[in-house]
Amino acid sequence: MADEVTDSPVSTPTVEVNEKKNDLLVKESADIHDVEVAPGFVSEADFKGNINDVPIGEGVIPEDSDEFIDPRLKDYPMPLVAKTVDLRNDPTYAVQLLSWGMGDAMARYLPTRQFSFFGWKWSMNPGPWNAKEHALIVVAYWGSCYTAIGMGPLSAIELYYGEKLNAGWSMFFLLASQMIGYGFAGLFRDILVRPPKMYYPGVLPNVALFNAMHRNPSVTKKALKYFAIIASVTFVYEWLPELIFPLLSSLPLICWFGHGNWKAFVLGSGTYGFGILDLSLDWNYITYMYPYYTPLWSSMNQCIFIILCVWIIYPAIYFTNTMNAQNFAPMDTGTYTANGSTYDVTAIVGSNLEVNRTALAEYGSPYWAPSYVFYWFWTFAALTASMTYAILWYGKSGWEDFKNAWNNKRSDYDDPYLKLMSFQKRVPHWWYLSLLGICAVIAIAQGYEGNMKLSAWGLIVICLFSFIFTWPNGILWAVANTQVGMGSFSDLLAGAMFPGKPTAVLSAYTYGYCVLEQNLNLISDYKFGFYMKIPEREMFWGQVWGTVLGPFINYGFMQLIVDRERPYLIGQRTSAAWDAVQSRVYYSNSIIWGILGPKAFFGERYPWVYYSFLVGAGAVFLTWLVQKWKPRWDMERWFNPTLMFYGGMLFPTYPTTNFFMSFLACILFMGILPRYFPVWWRKYNYLTGVGLDCGTQLMTLVCIFIINLPNLSFPSWWGNDPNATDRCFPPADLPPYALN
Repeated sequence: MADEVTDSPVSTPTVEVNEKKNDLLVKESADIHDVEVAPGFVSEADFKGNINDVPIGEGVIPEDSDEFIDPRLKDYPMPLVAKTVDLRNDPTYAVQLLSWGMGDAMARYLPTRQFSFFGWKWSMNPGPWNAKEHALIVVAYWGSCYTAIGMGPLSAIELYYGEKLNAGWSMFFLLASQMIGYGFAGLFRDILVRPPKMYYPGVLPNVALFNAMHRNPSVTKKALKYFAIIASVTFVYEWLPELIFPLLSSLPLICWFGHGNWKAFVLGSGTYGFGILDLSLDWNYITYMYPYYTPLWSSMNQCIFIILCVWIIYPAIYFTNTMNAQNFAPMDTGTYTANGSTYDVTAIVGSNLEVNRTALAEYGSPYWAPSYVFYWFWTFAALTASMTYAILWYGKSGWEDFKNAWNNKRSDYDDPYLKLMSFQKRVPHWWYLSLLGICAVIAIAQGYEGNMKLSAWGLIVICLFSFIFTWPNGILWAVANTQVGMGSFSDLLAGAMFPGKPTAVLSAYTYGYCVLEQNLNLISDYKFGFYMKIPEREMFWGQVWGTVLGPFINYGFMQLIVDRERPYLIGQRTSAAWDAVQSRVYYSNSIIWGILGPKAFFGERYPWVYYSFLVGAGAVFLTWLVQKWKPRWDMERWFNPTLMFYGGMLFPTYPTTNFFMSFLACILFMGILPRYFPVWWRKYNYLTGVGLDCGTQLMTLVCIFIINLPNLSFPSWWGNDPNATDRCFPPADLPPYALN
């Protein structure tokens, strides 16, 4: 049966609807490549390699206030994606946000004349500035905007070990560590990108912002106006909690109601204590758990376990003085002696960077606060839990996807988005293998010749672990907006592999962290490009191009700052503007894990932490058995040990001020609003969140240039007390080391 739909403004395409397959078979009856798509029609590209107007549903133009989903997406497995990501593939998108000025000006004023060079024709102005171009610019920016992880080890080696590293080998180190993960990404694209259930909630706000600006002009204008209002109001407001009235950043109610009681201080302070019921009106803290796009079931699993740990278990340990807890700060990540004073690593390390066993016997082995010991417990538990979770819940489908990818056979998903992209050329596997091989050769050569002391076998082992754990982390990233990561485990693994070699530990940590992180970055960018209908090859080159640029810029700025500001960076002089905090952290970690090694902590002091590997896997396995026993119970969402352990490992590495209001915001944005105000939520949820983020980040950037760099400060007053901006003042009878 065929229904004819007439598009009178432009052309009369015919659409046949096959009732058995519920598919769209497009027949072109006119060449409409240069004709503007009519309102109410979807621009279908890539089904046949052309652009065709296909009516949405039965030619009905949805009102802006309607809760409308394309009929082809009514059975889509991820309703959130179906409501957010359009099937439109219009090549004449309007310009967006910050790129509007430059892109529009270039499209307007650059000459359109075509030039010919040995038969190759090109133009300075090839066509209209559109959203796909803008999206690729954003992808390239994502690849270059973050400081390379390898900058920390390089600056630590130069500042604190006094070694002047060769500039060429240093840049090779940055390039190899940043890009070696991309070489692995091709093996995961069919497993972590193509399946519809791998939908990556973290990319949806960007997609929603693009889509909101590329509908009809009236909706575009309204969306831009709403976004501008939210961003502007946030920009103005954030000056209060960030500079003028910082009391708004932390409202420790229990501490205030305790009237100087030291137990109330420890329970209520979000800066030094457990932060119970510590409220915050600062979006920097509220956005901690990404409340406007993290799935509610994911944030609830994390938050429930955080409450159990931070509000119940840790206070119980502290007030009963278990593990001598009151000799340390309640929530702290430092390394201490038995009486709570800061552990001086240099007191036990000789000039040859080896442990002086006599000095160690006199000084004693280091201690951690109990909350930090449990951080390591939950970290290791989350690691094995993530792998067990991936195998038990996604192993069968993942294995099928892997076999299909290995045999160069595409999985047959009934996915309209896949159909739109099915005629685009994919990145061949040899591209990834070539990139992997080049980066591996550079990394091995740099390890030997660049004075980083990382052996080839060590590089292979650390990269292999990161490669293996990319799969479970990718699943968590794709469905729960969470990843356990490899950072802390890389420290442990590197310390075990390279005892007495601190620079090798730094190098191994960098590769262990970056392989997984950059692998997932490219994979999630592929999903973003998939939603934006951008061909895979263009996405690959956009990400690689941005990443290649980043290390050169990073290294140039690092050398400029290190050469000019070295006295401030190493503490010979004091400055509020220059402080090598991260470099010192890397230096300390290299001493702790490279000189003392894991045995000093988990072999002698806290051997029970190793049982966490069994706890993580066992908890997930028991949950899976319950799922098999009660198939109707959705245990993945109701009780997910992996996400719970991940929640436990967030603290004490972050201030507890971050938690409570972010938890409430998760309930608001992903619970109350979509349930009771679905139309508003669909239209404005992501725009609201992005506007809040944009206003906050813009305010922070301006503040850095006009306040921080000139070393200025806001005058002290009641709402900005320099001794305690939250007015939670330490009582006189507080345990002596509670403020470490």
